[in-house]
Amino acid sequence: MNRLYLLLGVVVTLGAVATSVAERHRFRRFWGRDCTGKDWKAAFPDASKAEIREFLDLFVRAFAFSKSRRLKFEPTDRVMEIYGTRYPSSLSADMMELETLAKMTEKRYGLDLVPGWRPETTLGEIFERVRGRVA
Repeated sequence: MNRLYLLLGVVVTLGAVATSVAERHRFRRFWGRDCTGKDWKAAFPDASKAEIREFLDLFVRAFAFSKSRRLKFEPTDRVMEIYGTRYPSSLSADMMELETLAKMTEKRYGLDLVPGWRPETTLGEIFERVRGRVA
């Protein structure tokens, strides 16, 4: 019985490592970027660094990315493209990132993301919508 548990543990661990490696490979175009702070400031020159970082912190929390990844995303990045990078197969069960993003945006900024949502919605468009709604 102990051998069965050990074998099961090894299989689960190997599966987790393979999944992590595959995801890191899929996200290499994002993770390989330099800091995108300059892109955010160019797109939103009157926004403070703190305001931009707070928004990006909310986004990376919703998607369960490390906080250190927040400035790897550009204002022109489409949310559904990021989601599709995480879940390349429609058969994959997700962690409800989109629902979490919507709930967190509603709670923090009082903004319902559903009206006006399109598959092409970018992070910059969401940021633009929340800017006037800071609680």
